[in-house]
Amino acid sequence: MSPQANQWNKTYVSEKKVWGDKPSELAVYACNYLKESRQFQNKADISILDVGCGYGRDDIFLAQNLPCHILALDNSEKAIEMARESIPKPLQKRIELLCYDFTAVNEKYDVIFAANLYHLLKAEERAKLIHTIQYCLKKDGLLFLNTFSIRDPQHYGKGHKVDDEEHSFIDEHYMRFSSRSDLEKDFAFLDIPALFEWSFRERRVNGDHRHVAWLLMGKNSKS
Repeated sequence: MSPQANQWNKTYVSEKKVWGDKPSELAVYACNYLKESRQFQNKADISILDVGCGYGRDDIFLAQNLPCHILALDNSEKAIEMARESIPKPLQKRIELLCYDFTAVNEKYDVIFAANLYHLLKAEERAKLIHTIQYCLKKDGLLFLNTFSIRDPQHYGKGHKVDDEEHSFIDEHYMRFSSRSDLEKDFAFLDIPALFEWSFRERRVNGDHRHVAWLLMGKNSKS
């Protein structure tokens, strides 16, 4: 088990559903977009890969509101255990939960969803996620991703700066913060119809956090 997975296991054991049961802002945005998109409006079964699913709150929301099947992955065994306990029985056949390394995925998906994950990945892990997206996103498929901005007031600049890596710090754990140009460079292989910052209050069981994050929607227009 990786140190990061072990740390998240401890967090889920001590704080349980640390962000509550409501879906993330990214899940709400993705759901609304897919409902209104001509490309997906009449699609009977949208295939979704959720990378870093946590305890499944976004997967439940997406499955309740969209005609979809979801492969939900997380490296925390405790998160997957909590997700299995949380998913309503009518949705269980449409949400597959695995404690699994996303780099081993070899299927293609209509949608790849990555909420609150990218800023936790070190440089080599971000490169692996980008490779997975390039390989697993279908032609005309969509990526929905959010990540903390360099203007995040809660965590940016806290702890120790990572040597030779801009906008990266280690406090309780590693975090990398992004600018617009960072994300445009990282995801240059996609068309990017939407890329914007928003400020929000993240409700947590141990006290609310104020964040500024980027929301990115990318489309794979290449064959």
